[in-house]
Amino acid sequence: MTAAAPTHSTVTAATGEGAHLPELVRSYLARALPAGGPVPATVRVQQTGEMRQRPGGRVLAFRATEDFAVDCVAFSWRARFPLLGPLALTVEDEFADGNGRLRVSLLGIPLQTMKGPETNFGEAMRYLSELAWAPQAMAANRELAWRDVDERTVEVATRAGSTAAVELEFDAAGDIVRATGTRPFAVGKTFVPTPWGGDFGHYATFNGIRVPTSGEAWWELAAGRFVYWRGHINALQLIEREW
Repeated sequence: MTAAAPTHSTVTAATGEGAHLPELVRSYLARALPAGGPVPATVRVQQTGEMRQRPGGRVLAFRATEDFAVDCVAFSWRARFPLLGPLALTVEDEFADGNGRLRVSLLGIPLQTMKGPETNFGEAMRYLSELAWAPQAMAANRELAWRDVDERTVEVATRAGSTAAVELEFDAAGDIVRATGTRPFAVGKTFVPTPWGGDFGHYATFNGIRVPTSGEAWWELAAGRFVYWRGHINALQLIEREW
C-alpha cells in the first residue's frame, strides 16, 4: 500500500482543518484527540477477537494488526487464526488506491482470494465504518465527504472513485456507537445488497487518543441479525512513516 509522506501538522478539529466537519464530528474529535496533537501517516491498532464465516458456523479466535491511512482511504488488516498447535490461518484484508482484496492462506498457500468491484466497494465501506479507531483520519482525510443526517447521525462517504457511504450514529454523550450502510453480501457466486453495520463501546484512552475498545460487525439477514466479528482493541500506535 502507498500513502503520502508523513506529516507533522497538528489536528485542529474545531477550527482550521476541521471546519468542513459536521458539529457532531467536531465535538467528538475535541474529546477524542489531544489539543494540537500531531497528524501521523498511519494509526495502528492491535486487536483480539473472534469470527465466524456463516450463521451457526465455527467460531475462530484471532489476533490482528490493523493500519489505517490518515490522509487517504486505505487500510490493511492482518490476522492470525490459530487452528492446532503452530498451525494457523492467516487473513489479509485491505484497501488502497481504490482496490480491495481479501486473502486467506494456510502455511503460506492461498486458499481463497476475493477481489473485484463488489470487494472494492465493501472494503471502502469498512474503512469508513471503522473511523472511530482512527479519529485523526476523520479530521485530516480530504477524500471523505460529510453531511448531517439528523441530530445524532452523520453520513461519511468517499470522494476517491467510489460511491461508498456509511452513517455514523452518536449517543447522547456524543460518542460514536454504531456505523451502518448497505454492503454487497456474497450468496454463492453472486452479491446481494444487504443491510450491514457495526457497534462500538467501552471507550478508553491510548497515548492520549480516546477510542472505543470493543466492537462487533453484523449483517441483517432474512433469518435475523448475524454477528460475524467481535473484537477488542488492546493497543493503539501512531506511525510517522510511509506504508
